[in-house]
Amino acid sequence: MSEGYCTIDDVRRVLRKADLPGDAAQDVQIVTDAIAAQTEWFEKTFKRHWYDPDASSNLLPTELETRDDEEDIPTGGAFLAGEPATPKTWQGDYTRIELARRDATTISELLVRDADGGYTDWVASSDYEGGRWPSALGKDYVLRVNNGGWSHLYLDTTNLLKEDEDDEYYLDSFSNAVYVTFEYGHEGIPKTARRGIAFRAAADLVEKPSFEIPNNVQVYNVEALAEKFETKAEELLGAYR
Repeated sequence: MSEGYCTIDDVRRVLRKADLPGDAAQDVQIVTDAIAAQTEWFEKTFKRHWYDPDASSNLLPTELETRDDEEDIPTGGAFLAGEPATPKTWQGDYTRIELARRDATTISELLVRDADGGYTDWVASSDYEGGRWPSALGKDYVLRVNNGGWSHLYLDTTNLLKEDEDDEYYLDSFSNAVYVTFEYGHEGIPKTARRGIAFRAAADLVEKPSFEIPNNVQVYNVEALAEKFETKAEELLGAYR
């Protein structure tokens, strides 16, 4: 079954509060598909993942997610024609890469381009050390997550300097110079987030012809009802942007 940030019962409560019977007499898969679609939308839009290791529903995620991305090393501002670009740095010699998801927990693989065009995994290699901020500050790579969950990977650019020349980098291009694999997620699914996803899933359901509204239920305007659900969802989820 697809994972989602709310349960079927959460969606049923939204529908019943609007005098709809929920999905009791309909295919449960219709509802789970709607939840999965809105969960995917949420993660891509808000760059977040939540999980509950003790979830009683098999729909709620119970583990961290894993992601691998190809990243550029940021370069400095304007430079003279013919001169090579250099890494843009923060906090001394560290360059900073913003990861594509919030709440990163662990870097499991960090491939950085070598002078010969190959890659070295800084995590696996005994030549490099790293970890989470602040305990890893001063080491070769540092993972830092701020209060909003935004995750940044700091790389010590002195590792990219040529051995036989001062202050010159061995890379001709810093584009796609890093491949990073990391786990991310925040333990615990906020109740407001669950309700917000449930309202978005309910809006999706009432707009689709696969969800039949019984004739004995008074619904004056399906589009207006869907818009009402979406407005409520935005109100609930807006705090997580």
